Formats: sequence, C-alpha cells, structure tokens
Amino acid sequence: MNEDTEAIKPCYPLFRDDDYQQVLSRKRREQEEGVDAAKIDETFEWTTTEEYQQLNFSREALTVDPGKACQPLGAVLCSLGFEKTLPYVHGSQGCVAY
Repeated sequence: MNEDTEAIKPCYPLFRDDDYQQVLSRKRREQEEGVDAAKIDETFEWTTTEEYQQLNFSREALTVDPGKACQPLGAVLCSLGFEKTLPYVHGSQGCVAY
C-alpha cells in the first residue's frame, strides 16, 4: 500500500467527510440496537414521577461490585452521552485499565 503521508487528515475534519459519515450511519443502522424516541420519552417521564422517586429512595442497601464498575469508569460512560465530548481519564493503572 502506497499512501501519501501528506494527505492524512487530522481526526476532526476526517469525521466530517461523507465517506466517514456513511460508515457511521451504516454501523448505527446495522449494529446498534436503537430505541425509538417514544420509548425514551416514556422512560424519562417515568423516572421523573413520585413513584420512581419512592422506589429509588426506599432501597436499604446497594452492593457495588468493583470488578464490574468504578467511579472513573462510570464518569467515562456518562460522558459518552454528550455530543462533541471525548472522555479522558488520567490516573493510576487500577480502574482506568478497563
């Protein structure tokens, strides 16, 4: 393969190219299990009800398995939901090794 290294684009303009957008659209369509907007709205509405609040606050104990979750990993996963964000974790080898 003979590619011109001068033609390599930085990531930001590259992601806007039609070819890249088509690849993303295809992956989204074929590989992601999307949820329709109505279901998202329904879930959001339920999580803002008094019933949900009572269920949430009535828990007496919570067990967190550190082998499956940690605060830095949780922060990274939450930040993935924000458009134009790139989560970055800097720290010891422990949790961020996920």
